[in-house]
Amino acid sequence: MTDPNSTTPNGAFPPPAPGYQPAPTYAPGTPAAPPQYGEYAPPQYGAPQYGAPQYGAPQYGPAPTGWGAPEPAPRSRALGLTSMLIAIPLFVLSVIASAVVGVSIGPFATRSASGFSYNSSDLPADQAAAIAPIGILMGAQILIGTALGILALVLGIVAVATKRGRPLGIVGIIVSVAAPIVSFAVYVGCVVATLPPA
Repeated sequence: MTDPNSTTPNGAFPPPAPGYQPAPTYAPGTPAAPPQYGEYAPPQYGAPQYGAPQYGAPQYGPAPTGWGAPEPAPRSRALGLTSMLIAIPLFVLSVIASAVVGVSIGPFATRSASGFSYNSSDLPADQAAAIAPIGILMGAQILIGTALGILALVLGIVAVATKRGRPLGIVGIIVSVAAPIVSFAVYVGCVVATLPPA
């Protein structure tokens, strides 16, 4: 009788095709060998692996160049320079004027217990007329010198506060404050030096 599952009359299976390699068999518990090229590898299943999430500070690379904040433009030093250019000539002129006034008034002053005194109304007319320009010079020194000194002082303070020529403004402040003090000291010294003998 012919086997219905066979393809040959005598019931034998047909010979394998040339180059056919039967699948290897493994004993239970033996790890399977990696599949060869051309063979089917069944998918591997297993329990998913979970781990604790990793936290940390984000890592940043170096800051890109060329995108930084623009540097502020340098401020003008004109304000501090103006303060200094007013204060220094004013100081020099004020000291010179004080010396001239002191030397001119000294011979007409009188000594007193507390120092000296001067009163132009006590002078003769010719002496009062000769010394009149000195009075004008003294008045101009007080008015113009005070106004320009205050201006130099204010400009110097603003220059220091706003950083517009701070070093120059500091010089203007110091010189404008020192000008009246030094001028008065020079005036007194010249008057005392030229006082008539007692």
